[in-house]
Amino acid sequence: MREEKIASQKNFPKIPIEEVMNPNPPLIQKNASIGEVARKVCKKSHVWVVEKKGSKEIIGIITEKDFLEVVSPLPSKSYTIGVITPKSLQHTEFKKAEDIMTKPVAKCRPKTTMEEALQLMAKHRVRRLAVAENDEIMGELSLSIVINTYFCVQDSF
Repeated sequence: MREEKIASQKNFPKIPIEEVMNPNPPLIQKNASIGEVARKVCKKSHVWVVEKKGSKEIIGIITEKDFLEVVSPLPSKSYTIGVITPKSLQHTEFKKAEDIMTKPVAKCRPKTTMEEALQLMAKHRVRRLAVAENDEIMGELSLSIVINTYFCVQDSF
């Protein structure tokens, strides 16, 4: 039994993402209103932004953190060197999803292994990857899927 569990742990890094990804990620078109985006983000904690309705061409992502930055006031004085792009409702007006989305999107291909996906997540400091082929989203991989998969693989023995 112990040898089987160790063997499954060795196989975990080689699992292709397409076997565990969420094939129905939340999507919204880039010209959707901020209100529509907010409703979707409240339900799912994030939404992938696509070029237009019916399209799967991924161009960005909006998370709860993006909304936090939009509704939080920026400090009155900044001691940062460089250009700061204000992302606060106090400094500018946001009308559409594309105004607050994060881009470029961290993504991987369906055949990407768990090990490669985790390296990408760490490199880009993200909790989600778009699973895409030719810039069209096919699914998503979240850190919670990775954790669940790891413990399901272990518990199956």
